[in-house]
Amino acid sequence: MRLALALALIVVTVVVPFAAQAGQARAAFGVPGDRTPSPPRTPSVIVGGDPGIYGFDGHRHRHRDGVDVVVPSVVFVSPGRCWQSGYWTYQWVPQAYSYSTYVPGYWADGSWIAAHYEPGFYSGGYYQPLWVEGYWTGC
Repeated sequence: MRLALALALIVVTVVVPFAAQAGQARAAFGVPGDRTPSPPRTPSVIVGGDPGIYGFDGHRHRHRDGVDVVVPSVVFVSPGRCWQSGYWTYQWVPQAYSYSTYVPGYWADGSWIAAHYEPGFYSGGYYQPLWVEGYWTGC
């Protein structure tokens, strides 16, 4: 399929300029061609002038051979939704736990506080890698 497309493209790029030059040569040497006059044009209801006389950009175009070549422009229509691909991020994982810590005896305000265990608390955490899946979003 690609080979056929490539050959067609080569033929078009090579043959079309020669065909255009042959048409100019016929006109230069007075060889009659099939140049029939175009039918009379009717008034246009299109705002901005007749696209047969005026181009779609509003400017008057003159063609030597009387041939209008219109190349349609490609228009891409977006559905208003785009795919956001997945990505890596980090997520905070909190950790908290309690533990018992030993407190040796000590004197405080003239009285003896015996050795004992007191509860202690740890609050922290860490970041872990996290894969966020892709999703649809507005463009």
